[in-house]
Amino acid sequence: MSKASCDIVKDLLPLYYDNVCSGDSKRMVEEHLVDCQSCKIELDRLKVDFKLPEEEIEIIRKDSNVIKNISSFWNRSKVKSFAIGVIISIVLVSLIFFGYNYLFHLNTVNVPTNVVEISQVSQLSDGKIVYHVEITDGYALNEIVYEMDDNGNFYMTPVRPIIKKKAHSPYGLANGYDFFDIKNMDLNPNGTTIKALYYGTPEDNILVWKEGMDLPQASEEIENMFHFE
Repeated sequence: MSKASCDIVKDLLPLYYDNVCSGDSKRMVEEHLVDCQSCKIELDRLKVDFKLPEEEIEIIRKDSNVIKNISSFWNRSKVKSFAIGVIISIVLVSLIFFGYNYLFHLNTVNVPTNVVEISQVSQLSDGKIVYHVEITDGYALNEIVYEMDDNGNFYMTPVRPIIKKKAHSPYGLANGYDFFDIKNMDLNPNGTTIKALYYGTPEDNILVWKEGMDLPQASEEIENMFHFE
């Protein structure tokens, strides 16, 4: 093989340095470098040009670590943000659910007595007190809460949710007859007997019956209505 000229070898040096030239070209360059100082110097210059200073290598290493840290923080942040989003969603759904039930289903509002009419108070043959109650504002009544104080005053408090619903037939508690069994009512653990019966709260009520009151006998129709076998 004839010796290659310096121009050809210098053209091949970058490929040789990067180890991307063919086997024949590599051998040719190496044979030429044995005797050519000029091409050796050119090869050394390539090595110097492509070798980064330690300071730059350290900076790149630090930059690389910063990028890795940023990437790791970003990934953790995404997981954290997702978890926070899930928690917030659960809290919001819970608030909506409980808020809806509180407004529409939980009976928290007392019905004022200015929309209540108590009439036809009488006594059944078995001693029960019977009466007719009508809520006159046109809204449904959901529940009656019972309470007795230490003086024997018994309160039947009508309660509703905050968001009221229209009353529809059959009207249930909002319009109809009801009875109260004073003799068998055992709601006071200290043994106090019932001395007065009120429809409403201790602050806002209608007297239905009190001890010593002479009630008329219930009609046959009402008697049959509450005749239980």
